[in-house]
Amino acid sequence: MYKKILYLTAFEEFHLAVLSCLLNFKKVGTEEIVVAHVIYSTQFPKVHEGYVLRLAEALRNLLNAKMDEAAKVIESAGIRAKKRVELGVPYEEILKIAEEEKVSLIVSGRERKGFLGEIFVGSTTDRIVRHGNIPVYIPKYPGIHGADKEACIRFCGKLFSRILYPTDWSDCARKTLDYVKQCKNAGVEEVVVAHIMDEKAMKLQPMEKFLEFERIDLEKLAEVKKDLEGEGFKVRTVLAMGNPRAELIRVARQEDVTLIVMGSHGKGRMEGILWGSVSRNVAEYSDRPTLIVKG
Repeated sequence: MYKKILYLTAFEEFHLAVLSCLLNFKKVGTEEIVVAHVIYSTQFPKVHEGYVLRLAEALRNLLNAKMDEAAKVIESAGIRAKKRVELGVPYEEILKIAEEEKVSLIVSGRERKGFLGEIFVGSTTDRIVRHGNIPVYIPKYPGIHGADKEACIRFCGKLFSRILYPTDWSDCARKTLDYVKQCKNAGVEEVVVAHIMDEKAMKLQPMEKFLEFERIDLEKLAEVKKDLEGEGFKVRTVLAMGNPRAELIRVARQEDVTLIVMGSHGKGRMEGILWGSVSRNVAEYSDRPTLIVKG
């Protein structure tokens, strides 16, 4: 499931640090990383097409040195490297490259200093998740948010050590569980399986009905725990009530997870068209790396 990775880069401040962290995906079977950069065509002046193509070619030549540097980092870990520089609209070109290269995972996220919640909706990453059907990993490298060198080293070394798997019992969530299982040999210390009961909806229920929902959710959590323990994982479960978006971010911090693996949408979402407000908000506002799996 992680055999071939497509890494979208803008060659910003932390691009090599993020890439170095990605080398840990070798533990889950990664054999090749395709480094891609898209020259945004709409940023060129509206002049003769031949001029634009010559300008794009000149930029490609300038980018070659950065591409070569990235390839060396990848190859130093015993992983094959491939370079792609394209001209066009970034999310469209990335999805096209992903299809051509038959990648199993796309990596997209900020490589420069910024703040959580910094205009994620409408970004290239947002559009890749929205319009694509390939899982997307959003790195959340701590150096981007001001962490020191030691914290960054610890972060990269424990990329898969503690996984949060949120579930709402949807088909998309069930599919996502397979991606958790594929991390088995990557040094996973514990998987936290979480379900959030929507407080707004639960308050409308009589106590008898609420207790029934709670009993059913606890039984389902126990089933997932048994399934993962059968695969050799150490598992703990969390059942909480509140706003699902805020609660998942809180649980991720409280449990000190190193990776959130979640489906792109839950029950009632149109498959392949929308991705849910819960997964989008977690991807935007959580400071933990997030793997979004399309249903």
